[in-house]
Amino acid sequence: MYDLIVIGDDLSSHVAAAAAGRHGLTTLLVAEAGTGGLKVAGDFVFNVDPAPATGLGPGQTAGNILAELGISLPEDHADPLSPAYQVILPGHRLDFFSDPGELAAEMTREFPHLKDAINDYYRAAAAAGRVFADWLDKHTGLQPRTLKDFLSYLKIFPDILRYKFAAAKFDGILSHDTSLDRVWEAQQALLCFNHHDLFSFSSAFQYCAPRRGVFYFSEGKQFLFNALIGKLEENKGVYLGAHEVLSISAQETIDMEIREKNGAASKVSGKNLIISTKAESLGLLKKVNRPQALSGRFRPAEAVRHPFTVFMGVASKCLPAKLTRHAAVVTDINKDLHDENLIILETGLPSNQRDLSTAESSVSATVYLENAEEKWTTDALRREGTSVVDRLEWFLPFLKDNIKWFDVDKSIEISLERRKVATPVYNIRNSFFTSFAAKNGKTKLSNVFLTGASLLTDAGFDAEIISGKNAAQHIIRKRK
Repeated sequence: MYDLIVIGDDLSSHVAAAAAGRHGLTTLLVAEAGTGGLKVAGDFVFNVDPAPATGLGPGQTAGNILAELGISLPEDHADPLSPAYQVILPGHRLDFFSDPGELAAEMTREFPHLKDAINDYYRAAAAAGRVFADWLDKHTGLQPRTLKDFLSYLKIFPDILRYKFAAAKFDGILSHDTSLDRVWEAQQALLCFNHHDLFSFSSAFQYCAPRRGVFYFSEGKQFLFNALIGKLEENKGVYLGAHEVLSISAQETIDMEIREKNGAASKVSGKNLIISTKAESLGLLKKVNRPQALSGRFRPAEAVRHPFTVFMGVASKCLPAKLTRHAAVVTDINKDLHDENLIILETGLPSNQRDLSTAESSVSATVYLENAEEKWTTDALRREGTSVVDRLEWFLPFLKDNIKWFDVDKSIEISLERRKVATPVYNIRNSFFTSFAAKNGKTKLSNVFLTGASLLTDAGFDAEIISGKNAAQHIIRKRK
């Protein structure tokens, strides 16, 4: 019998399993799809999660968690990207540099008439972002839980009010400049998992992502998945990829039936269970045990949009020389961002960097589609895939002539499979008392806990790593 069973394909599940194993818990990680963070298609390697990786720098919360697990960034990718990302729209291309001075100069170049307003907002966001980051580091569940926590929260409340005042002022500026408004909306779509007001307190943390650092790995996020699995196995944990969970019974012990790809079924048992909010088998648990905590009933996290990605292999020469690894492309400033108007690009490293005239690169073009059945039929996705390539033509006029590999049906297959890995956009009401959109992962069952970015949407990509550690901590504290 295991001390802990973890179910999930996402990064948070892998962090939870590795953290539990490090503390001496015998741990089994069941990854239903086993996709990890990487996909090979047509001899090209693709990330299957379009979210930029943030918060991994020295001294940052997510980076500290990885360091505690003995995971360090590869030496050739230990420095953050600069520019961290781009926002591209008709008439404008903005590079979001990690250096505040360079970013200010870039903003002034593109929007000289709004220089003072933009600088005022960034000063307010930088101050608020530091307060939020410090709070998150000391209160990884975000919500205050004890009297001491609430007293600490009262100390930062003036900072929250100051930021909201500055953000409301800047929102008024955006309402009179459509292009700049789309720039801020595009950043939210690129960085945030919460379908909320552009200027909640946590948004300062997100909009300062270039300063905190965006990281890119030659292996994609597969580097993180592989490293976490390695740490789990170092501590005598077990990783089972591509195993279907057939049944879950959560009583005093956790009893599960699982099935391999070859059809062989087996039973496993554990004292505790951590399950991702993205796991398909969460439905099995709800039917029998209804483990959802009260906060989930009154403030549910509803997935309103899922990423659909078109994967292409292209000749590198058709890509602009200054295109960053991550870019948000807005095709029409006068349309709603999600009305076929936003494409998030991620480019891979050229296959042959010595001769760029013959080098080839992977390109992932992601759109966020409504979580509606008619949007996710095969025919609808085929039309969407073709539309994405067509809509990129204004920005990449030579793209179609330089596509080396493109299979829309394969893109559909990968996108559907990666729902267990990539984070959707959630709609969740903020807490009335704190304005944070956060849940603690506890359930009505004393030995069942949740993990996943939906528990900490205010933290963006960092939520994947932090929520994984939080879930493991519930089990670790039980043993003490």
